[in-house]
Amino acid sequence: MREDTLMVQPFDNRRLDLTGQPVPVAERISDGRAFSASANGVLVFQRKPDPDRQLTWYDHEGKVVGTAGAPGNYQGLALSPDGMRAALDKGSLGQASSIWLLDLSSGTSTRFVFGSASDNNSVSSPDGSRIIFSSNRDGHYNLYRKLASGEKEEEILLRSSEDKFPTSWSPNGRFLLYTVHDPKTKDDIWVLPLEGDRKPVSFASTEFGEQNARFSPDGHWVAYASDESGRDEVYVRSFSMNSAGTAVEAGGRWLISNSGGAEPRWRGDGRELYYHNIYDGRLTAVEIVTAPVFRAGTPRPLGLVFPIDRGTPWDPAADGKRFS
Repeated sequence: MREDTLMVQPFDNRRLDLTGQPVPVAERISDGRAFSASANGVLVFQRKPDPDRQLTWYDHEGKVVGTAGAPGNYQGLALSPDGMRAALDKGSLGQASSIWLLDLSSGTSTRFVFGSASDNNSVSSPDGSRIIFSSNRDGHYNLYRKLASGEKEEEILLRSSEDKFPTSWSPNGRFLLYTVHDPKTKDDIWVLPLEGDRKPVSFASTEFGEQNARFSPDGHWVAYASDESGRDEVYVRSFSMNSAGTAVEAGGRWLISNSGGAEPRWRGDGRELYYHNIYDGRLTAVEIVTAPVFRAGTPRPLGLVFPIDRGTPWDPAADGKRFS
């Protein structure tokens, strides 16, 4: 054991000596007696229970400036455009997750989707009246849309043989960015038109992994992460569709991070972009200028640090002064 991580290492039973390098096989083990291995190589272990998380507001320096709602086993978080509501994915790792809506003014939360399937990765429409989310109720994770009021049942938006997860709704309400898990090309970014025949359009589908795409507040730019350099970095590409709405037009692309970055988020006015440094977990800010030409400033580390496994859900307030 290394802290709460179970390790395995080759052993030479003739020399009675360890060989090779230790490799982690399981994390969050309860204690040094909470595992056992059989003669034929079957490993049984007990994990620690998932800790509850308190939705907390931090400032740029990482100082706590407030909390919201009750603690819970939150695996995902998305603030509504008006900042009055948070959509939370609740559920233990390895178990079905459910979506809850938290009213940030009253601190009360209500379950949004019901059933035994895993429902997660919520994104709100620009006016906050509708929510798109993923659900594996049909096997693969498909895309569904539902009124934020919960008055009607959800409708299927896109069903296919790949797992799909929404990441951003365009400010004009016409397009959805989502990530597709493809065994051949890893993660790819696609655009789903929300009008007409709703035929998906590729945005970034290469042999590299591209994910976490986010529309800028004016809808003209998309920030996303790609590992094409050998590590995750944050990029911004211009966004415009051709007149037929069947393809994304070619445009400029800029590297934003300079030492590893993931999970980009825009400030509400589009003049700043935030992301995680993948090595130290530090939240980083970059000033953005789009006129007369696109220009990104020098990355500026903030005082807020998240766990480097990127498993902590977060989102910035529209004014960029608080982060949850």
